[in-house]
This record gives sequence, C-alpha cells and structure tokens, in this order.
Amino acid sequence: MLGAGPAAALRGELVSRARRWAAGVAPGRAFEATSSFMAAAALRGHDGPVLLIADDVPALDRAHATTALEDLRHGLDVVFAPSTDGSPFLLALNGPHPELFDLLGEGFAVLAAAAADRGGGIGMLRSERRLVTPADARALAADPLAPEELVRHLRHAVDVRRATNPGSLLDRP
Repeated sequence: MLGAGPAAALRGELVSRARRWAAGVAPGRAFEATSSFMAAAALRGHDGPVLLIADDVPALDRAHATTALEDLRHGLDVVFAPSTDGSPFLLALNGPHPELFDLLGEGFAVLAAAAADRGGGIGMLRSERRLVTPADARALAADPLAPEELVRHLRHAVDVRRATNPGSLLDRP
C-alpha cells in the first residue's frame, strides 16, 4: 500500500514515538527488548512495576501508563490494554513475571488465563487500534485526532477525507 520507503519511514516514526513514550514514563529506566528472553534478562533484579508495550499503536499516550500504574497501586497484579485485534498492546505487571512474557504472542485469552492462575486481580484499559493492515492505515488517515507525524506518511497512499470536527462522525459531502 505505501511502498517500501514510506512504510519504513512510518515504522520508524512509530518506534520513535514508543521510545519517547517509554522514556517519558520511566526516565532512565526504559529499555527496548525484541524478545521475551531479552525482557526477562533486562528485568533481572528489578523490583517494582513493569510496563510492556507494542510499538505499533498510534494512540499510545501517557494516560495509558498513568491508568495502568494507578490500577497496580490499587492492588491489581496485571493490567491489560487490548488492541482491536485482541492482542494486548500494553501489559502492566506489579513486578517482573517472566512466565507471562513468553505468552505475549498468544493473545489476550491465554494471557488473561495465566494471569488469573497467579491468583491476583486483573484490570483492563480501553482498546486501541494497532497499525498493521491497510484498513488500519485508512482508519488512521481518517481519524481527526490521529497524530500528524504519522498521518503525513499516509497522505500520498490513502485517499480518505478527515473529519473537520473531532467530536462528530466523518464529514460527508
């Protein structure tokens, strides 16, 4: 849909946004791991909450972290933020639990069952759309609240009219 160059640029912007998010949420303590093994190794000796995120969610913002951490402070063990495809884009844990890291690719139902088996409380945040398919790209391009730094990568490839009033349905001719 986008072509190799624009797709790489968009992917780079998503990764940059996720890195800025992590650095803002956990200054000096954020890290990037590309596997559950790397995440577990990086968290060895860590004591305290852990937030794991997917980097392909355009709507990821500080409110997700604030809400998840508040839920953990209120005694929940695990907080999920599911994407519209059912996979979690944020997993907040009351501490490092590497046994859950290996299940990240299994989807919400498997992760929720494993978290429930641990015996603690489970919370859930609102769902957000991932940017994976052409339909996701069209939806992002049409969203009047979508981050401009992402939408600019889609303009040449997606012919969608954006709403002028963020509180209304998409304007129609």
